[in-house]
Amino acid sequence: MMEAKLDSTADAVAASLREMIANGELTGGERLVERDLADRFGVSRIPMREAIQQLEREGLLETFRNRGAVVRMLTAADVKEIYDLRALLEGDAIYQSVKQLDDETLARAELVHRLLDDASSTTRQGELNREFHALLYACCGNARQLKAIAELRGQVERYERLQNTLLADTPSFQLEHDAILQACRERNARGARSMTIAHLNSARATVMQLVEDD
Repeated sequence: MMEAKLDSTADAVAASLREMIANGELTGGERLVERDLADRFGVSRIPMREAIQQLEREGLLETFRNRGAVVRMLTAADVKEIYDLRALLEGDAIYQSVKQLDDETLARAELVHRLLDDASSTTRQGELNREFHALLYACCGNARQLKAIAELRGQVERYERLQNTLLADTPSFQLEHDAILQACRERNARGARSMTIAHLNSARATVMQLVEDD
């Protein structure tokens, strides 16, 4: 029972750290001080250490012998690899999902799309953007694929949120979402896949620019 409690605590801490990285509160290259973070979250060092190990497995942190865990900084090569994989996995996920997509899931995705227009913060934009894509991939029937997609997204999410800030006054990414939704409405699996890959390539170009400017 105690072990289950520690696991749930570690998962909760990992979720909080993941969000701190995604919203830029913990920046690339920043060192995580276990003791300070354990005090901040009011937990013991054991679940904190487990949360850090979890994020390291997801590619968000790197551990160095003398410095401990630091937020991983991405190179242009990292970004290329991540988006190449995302295009394969997300393109296939939506291709498989569209065939099984029920009207209720599609209606929820359309609602999230409308809410994105009015999102007042990059954090909210990020959450809604993640939910929009998750809904459209949900019916692909491959839980491992969805987990891999979530982890790859997590590795670049902080850069994508910067992208959302840059695009806050323009409808660019919403127009791409419109095209994806239209293909889903028509149950056009090939169209949905090509629109999703085009959308990821737009994000890749902006993220690549941000990484190269660092």
